[in-house]
Order: sequence, then structure tokens, then C-alpha cells
Amino acid sequence: MLHEVLLALSGHPSPLFAEQPSTSGAPPSEDFPLLSPSERALLRSIGRLSQLHRRLKRHLRNVSSKHTSIICKAVAASILQTHLDRFQQRILDVESKILKRDASLVGAYEIVPLAAVVGEFDDWHRRMAWYWEVACFMLTPKDFHRSATTPTSECTSALLIDKLRAEARTGYPEIEEAATELSRVAETAWLRQLSSWIIYGKLPSLKGHDFFIHTEKDHTFKKQTNLLPDFVNPATASSILFIGKSLNQAQNLLRTNHELTALSEKKGTIASDHLRMLSSLSLPIIPSQLSRTVAAMRLSLSQNVLQHLLPMKVTLKNLSCLRQYLLLAHGEFAAGLITEAEAKLQSRQQSMGSLLQQEPAKALQGLSIKDTELNQSLQQVWRSLAAEDKEVADELLEHAQIHVSLAAPKANASRPSTSDGSYASAQEMAPTPFNDLLFPSATELGMTVTSPLDLFLSSHDISIYSKISSYLLAIRRGHHRLSELWRRTPARREHPVSRTLDRSRKNKRNTTTRKVWATCSAAIFLLSETAAFFEGEIVKGSCDHFQQWVESPAPTYDPENSFSSVHEDPESRSQRDPETLASGHRTFLAALTYSLLLTDASYTKELRSLLGNVDNLIAFFSRLLEIQQKLDLEDQTEDSTSYTAQEEQRISLELDRARKKVDSDLKSVVNRLRQLDHERIGSMRYLDLRPGEKGDFEVWKGGGVDRLLMKLEFGSDRLTQQDSLIRI
Repeated sequence: MLHEVLLALSGHPSPLFAEQPSTSGAPPSEDFPLLSPSERALLRSIGRLSQLHRRLKRHLRNVSSKHTSIICKAVAASILQTHLDRFQQRILDVESKILKRDASLVGAYEIVPLAAVVGEFDDWHRRMAWYWEVACFMLTPKDFHRSATTPTSECTSALLIDKLRAEARTGYPEIEEAATELSRVAETAWLRQLSSWIIYGKLPSLKGHDFFIHTEKDHTFKKQTNLLPDFVNPATASSILFIGKSLNQAQNLLRTNHELTALSEKKGTIASDHLRMLSSLSLPIIPSQLSRTVAAMRLSLSQNVLQHLLPMKVTLKNLSCLRQYLLLAHGEFAAGLITEAEAKLQSRQQSMGSLLQQEPAKALQGLSIKDTELNQSLQQVWRSLAAEDKEVADELLEHAQIHVSLAAPKANASRPSTSDGSYASAQEMAPTPFNDLLFPSATELGMTVTSPLDLFLSSHDISIYSKISSYLLAIRRGHHRLSELWRRTPARREHPVSRTLDRSRKNKRNTTTRKVWATCSAAIFLLSETAAFFEGEIVKGSCDHFQQWVESPAPTYDPENSFSSVHEDPESRSQRDPETLASGHRTFLAALTYSLLLTDASYTKELRSLLGNVDNLIAFFSRLLEIQQKLDLEDQTEDSTSYTAQEEQRISLELDRARKKVDSDLKSVVNRLRQLDHERIGSMRYLDLRPGEKGDFEVWKGGGVDRLLMKLEFGSDRLTQQDSLIRI
């Protein structure tokens, strides 16, 4: 019987035990009626262990053959070949003791107590049950009969690693030992996947579908947070994505440019250094040690490879391009774009005919501009700017002509770049659109982000720049259109008239339009001060501060306190790595949108309503002037009609309604500014994102709402005599 017991424990079927569908226990077969109750109880324990052993071996073979994760396969193979081999070795040791008549098992008269044999396997019951739990966690038994290509309910490598690390803290010494050993196996396999990416810039080719970095359809790389083990924090994951993407781009650059021999040599040195850094990691992986290692890799990569991919000169040129043409620091560009847009709309309006005469507001809304026309308008602006600076070659203007575009906004902007990272604690931008004011249909300025510029700029960053440019252009356009009213001679000057009827009509018209001029004066004052504050203080101060940080030398890197063995001169170490630039740039954009009040839904809603009603006011005012000129001409020719007089009354009524709406919006905008001044106090005054490490970007603290309010209230005294509604 002892021979049958040992064979059953080894995984062979035995007549001593009946096969049961569950692992709850395998009672002794009824074919042995001479067994005592105590022997049956002892054999039941052995039967449970033997049945669990057989099922576990079958299940682990299924995991090894069917599972799609290389890490789960490695863990299954380790349990099958290492851990279960130890159990088999225990069986052989027990058999050896019996054959050698070891006194620990064999008693007097060579009697071997069954209880002693069973006691030799007491420490394996909990361990074997835990192995079964881990095996079922990797692949549930219901997936046994599925094909290798059929989707199953299998776990991912990240889930398995997290479970093994958690099981090591259950409190049972044997479980802790087994879980720690399997964690080393799983994390070693994970590091092999990681090494392919972080050393050579290549994704794992074998069973790498559950690696947390994937290739998108447009051949870009993106990380999936649900495939990240818990010991990898978001910052470390972003750095890993950045390093692999940078190495991939360096490899592509070497394929196209064979003259970069220095870059090729440094890339080989970097690979050996990164491999040594990964090899120095202790297992199971310590999160802080992994973060320090990845940070050292990122810094050494930046010092030796990325300066060839993305020099400081290229970075500053693109930042200057964004500032000059998307943040409208180049005033002539903004003015030229507005003028060109107005000219395009006027040419469209002339062809609208009767619709424009009956409903000017609807006529403007019904216009649509195609991308080809938008491109023609932008090209005309470039030609105008080039004509002004034809004596001096402007490299930045030439760069902008190639990369800056004007087109309809895309439906969904993705973030396929290595500057991928969470926008830390930044408020979301208000959904109020401003991109449909320059042209009737939505249009946005944008800039093309190509490799290797996407090392620190993302499409999400460009979309924020586009929203800011639309916002600033809308304000400047409103100011420009109101200013154009003062340039219309018939609207401002009164010509002497001889007849009493004409004189009374002139007086009546002047009385009617006086309120309109007062409202326009108040609106132009608010828009001019707002534009000057946003562009002259907020944008200028923030950009100057950010550029100063970009150009400042990075913190000194001490190779004695890191893993890197690459030594560079101080000048080469002064440039910040692209990931640090990307993080600082995201912080800069978050603080800029906060200071520009683009994160406040109430303010942007009121301002958008004001700008829309200003357009209506100007449209009705211009239409009224045309009708009045036509009416005067009819009186001179004595060919007047009642239709013209009725049309004048109707447009005058619509104009008065539009004026009242603008007055109301002016009040609402100023009131919301006052509310923001009271709300943004203390830590809310500026978007203060605390830097994570020494040398990280700190936001510019200036240009509070109180400064804009002070300008508006100081100038409101000058408008009180004109019935201005902006009062203290």
C-alpha cells in the first residue's frame, strides 16, 4: 500500500483513490473495506494532495501551451519544472528513507506507520493549493478546450506580477517563499521585454502583446496604463516610453543619414550602459530603485544621443514660432490675418444678394470656407509679411510658412508622442468655442509636429495653442471691427443741410445713434484693455519666463551617484533632456490657460456672447448706414419709396436690440471678472504646480485678474459721460 501511496503522490493514477471532479478530497476507494477509519482519514489527506498534483500538472501544461503571455508561460514553467520537482524530490526522499530503514520513518519490526508517511507531506498541502490558485488565476479551467487563437479569460502579465507581490505578504512562510521566487521569475521575464524597448528601441517581438507599450495605426507609440505593474509609477512609465521612442527615432535617423558616425558610436555605448543598469536591479524589483535607474538612463540618453536629434537651437526655434504666430506675439501677423479674413468675408457678402439685405446675421452664419480658401488666405498673409521684411531674411518666418497651417479643426486630437504624460492637476479648458469668429465656419491655426520634435511637443499641446490663438484672435478681431466704425466718414461726420426736414432727420438720427456710439466706445475700451492685458502681460510674461528656464543650464549630473559611466563636458550637460522640457512645457501651458481665464466656463461664455453680439451690432449698424444713404439719395432725386423708410425703422429696432445685448454682455463680463478676483485668492491666485524635483519648471506668478480690473475701472471714469455701463 505504501508503494501505491507514493505512486499516487507522484501523479500516477492509483486504485487506492477514486478520481473526483473537484479538489475537495479524494476518498479511498470502496474496494478496500479492511481500512480502519483512521487509515481512511490519513489516506483522504494523501488522496487530496495526489489529485491536486495531477490536476496542477495538467493545468500548467495547458497554460504553457495556450497562454499568450510570455510571463505567464514563464511562471507556469517555473512551477512545473522547479516547484513541483521539489515535491517529487520529497517523494523520492521518503521512499529512500523507507528503503534504508531510516529510524525517523521505520519503527520496530520494520513497521512503517502510515501517519509518519503522511506527516512528511504536511507542509505541502497549503503550498500545493496555492499553486493551484495561481494556475487558475493565469488561465481558468473553463478555457482548457479552447484553441490557442480563441480569446480566453486569461490574465495579463501586470495582473500576475501584482498578485505574486501581494501573495508574498500573506503571512505564511512557505507561501511567501514560493511567491517571492515566482515574482523573481515573472519580473525577470518582464525585464527581458523591457530591455528590448529601453536598450534598442524595439518592441518585444515574441508574445509581447501584454507589454504596456503598443504601436498605433499611424506607427506611433503609446502606453496602456492597464498593462503596467504596480511597481511602475506613471512618471517612470512615461520615461520608459520616452527612452524607447527616442532610441527608435535615433535608429531611423541612422538609417537615413549614414554620416552620423558619432551618434552610432554613442548609441552603442548607451546600449551597454543601459544593459548594465538593468542587470543591477534587485529582484523582486524595488520601485524606487527602478525609478532611479530609468532616470539615470534618460539623463545619459539625453546627454549623448538626444542632443544630436533635438538640439537646443531647434527647440528654441519652434518655441519662438509658436509664440510669434500661435500666441500672436507677431502683431502684424494677427492684423494681416484679420484683415484677410474680413476681405474674404466682404467678397462673399457681395454675392449673397437679398439674403444679406434681409437677415445680415443669418447671412454671416451661413457662409462656409473651404480649406483651400483658408490656405490661400494664409499664403496671402505670408506674402504680405515677407514683403515688409524683404531686405532682411527672416528664418523664423520661413519656418512658419512651412509648418504653420490654417484649417478646420480635426474631430479628435490624439496624443501619439513621447511627451505623453498626465497634465498634472491642471484644470480643463472651458468648452466655449472661439474658432468660429474669424471665419463663419470653425477654423484654427496649427503647427505640424514631426519627428524628432514630438520628443517634447505633442498634438495635444498644439491643440491648446490653437484654442489660445482662436481666443486671442477673436478678442483682437472684435476690437478691430469696432475700430473700423470710426473710420467710416458718413457715420462720423455731419454735412450741412439746407432744408428743415433734412435737418430734423439728421438730428433724429444723431440722437438714435448716440447710444450706439457710447456702447461701441465702451466695448472697444474693454476689448482693447483685455487684449493688451492678455497679450502684453500674460503671454509675454509667461513666455519670457519659460524661455529663460529652457535656456538656463540643467542641474549638474554627478556620475558617481548614478549608474551612468558616460562622461561629458559641462557644456554638453547644460541642455535639459526633452522629457523634462515636455513636462515643463505642459506646466507652462496649464498655467497660461489658467491666467488667460480659459479654464473659467462662465467668463468664456460671457465673452463669447459679447463678441457674437458685437458682430450683430456692427452688421446692423452698417446696414442702417447703407439704408440711410439710400434714403437720402432717394430724397434728392424725389424718388423715395415707403419700403426704404420701413426698412430703416426695422433695422433701427434690430440695432437697438443688439446694442442692449452688448450693454448687458459688458456688464456680465465685468461682473464675472470681479467674481474671479474674489475667488482667486491665496493659492488660487495662480496655478501653482509645485515642481517635483530640483530644476523643474516653476510657473510665472504675475498678471492677476486684479490688474485687468484696475485698468478697466481706471478707464471707466472717462466713459461715464458717454453712458458707459462699465462703472466702479
